[in-house]
Amino acid sequence: MSKITRRNALALGFSTCIQVTTGRPSRATAPDRIPDLDRMGNSYLSEGTTDASLSLQSVGSIKALMVFVDFADAPGAFGSTEGVADHLTGNGKAESWFRDQSHGRLSLEIYRISGWRRMPKPSTSYTGSDKRFTFQQHKAYITDAAALFPELDFRTHPLLFVVGAKTDAIAISPTFIAPQANAPVTLTGPVRWGVTFGKDSYTNNHINMCHEVCHTLGLPDLYHFAPFGFTTGAWDIMCDIFRGTSLIGWHRHKLGWLADERKVYLARGQFEAVLTPLPGRTGTSMIVAPADGTLNPSKVYALELAQPIQGRDGTTTGDGVLVYSVDASVPTGKSPVRIVPAKTTTSPIYGELFEAPFSSGSTLDDPTLPFSLSIKAKCTDGYAVALKMR
Repeated sequence: MSKITRRNALALGFSTCIQVTTGRPSRATAPDRIPDLDRMGNSYLSEGTTDASLSLQSVGSIKALMVFVDFADAPGAFGSTEGVADHLTGNGKAESWFRDQSHGRLSLEIYRISGWRRMPKPSTSYTGSDKRFTFQQHKAYITDAAALFPELDFRTHPLLFVVGAKTDAIAISPTFIAPQANAPVTLTGPVRWGVTFGKDSYTNNHINMCHEVCHTLGLPDLYHFAPFGFTTGAWDIMCDIFRGTSLIGWHRHKLGWLADERKVYLARGQFEAVLTPLPGRTGTSMIVAPADGTLNPSKVYALELAQPIQGRDGTTTGDGVLVYSVDASVPTGKSPVRIVPAKTTTSPIYGELFEAPFSSGSTLDDPTLPFSLSIKAKCTDGYAVALKMR
């Protein structure tokens, strides 16, 4: 435990708990039991039902192509591109991350085309003064990059990773998502999904890739665009890629990765259970309660065990019960997920809201919430909780 910070837990000790259910949790819709959220017109990368016409399938296998491009004003580094590819994937950590987070339901397979190929325009011609792409600029960039690799088949490998030589002109690493009618055209079909790896990717770790690929699966950005802020902390990699290590339970549910028997929808009455870790394979790992309607809510609250945050110094923290809201009507980049924190502390090592989880003995009885919560005990296999709807 020399590299793990565990706040309050050790002082409270451990206990062995038996799961108890009281009342009757609502099983609103089969088979997920959790109803689809009403997006209220917010269809692009929402927390509601994933738009299948704009997203890759989140169950099965994603086959991606990784290509390397440079520019007359930014030549590629001398030598093999394999080292760059190894860095971006974390030497296979990105592929393992999807396998682990999805409980084996999704695999990411990356086929690399080694060597730099020269783009037809200088790097400065592809972005504006802010060094970022508009949609049309990004489309032009993807179009030029794909044209350099006529051997690629986008019918079998629909996801394109374009790794650019390090240049200030392409500063960040955005995802490209295009509808069928507005996608770059190649001899083997349209390029509808892609990720451009810019200058920042040379110092970011493999979570950068995981974050961007999750956009192609339909997940939104949880951080706030303007004013910028990690409003969900590092509890999900869709907010803080520098400290986050995993996805919250809601995102695992949305992507079809969390088994039905491991989640409960409670619309009325009360429910007591031992919450078990999301990475495990048994027990109740997420409880969801509606905020604005039982059968077709646009907003819900979720409870689960906190997952580790990776600190800037290499240590980890994260223990207790995490509570948050999910609002499908809130657009990507405007905090569609908000943490209900036990504490609002911020740390340069662990980031924002790093002490948000509730510890054993805590209660949450805010009259503005649709439920009250009691954290009864820490057990050998999780936390015993009692949730009561108002």
